[in-house]
Amino acid sequence: MNPKPVAKIDNLEKLRMEKLKLATFCTYQEKLIGLKMEYFRENHMQIIGETMLPYNKLQNHKVNNLLDSVNDIILNLLPGTLRDKYLPNLVMKLVQVLMVRTFRKQRNKA
Repeated sequence: MNPKPVAKIDNLEKLRMEKLKLATFCTYQEKLIGLKMEYFRENHMQIIGETMLPYNKLQNHKVNNLLDSVNDIILNLLPGTLRDKYLPNLVMKLVQVLMVRTFRKQRNKA
């Protein structure tokens, strides 16, 4: 891997331009990271399901939607204090995904 060439700065104007360029780049990267974090916050359940399930992308999407539907039914049966919490839905999703992976491994061994 070749390092990027260092900009040769021999006067104050070049230094200011380089500083502005770096500040603009940093601002862009911060916004990009912020957008990715916001996307993850809004879609974490889908991301967890579709990246951890052991099938192809389309099958993972279908299984993930099925699990979400099952979770909605289960959460509606829980008392209101538990239903409104973030944790039960996330925990249920993780347990379900791990169960699917385990059952698939067991089925493939048989």
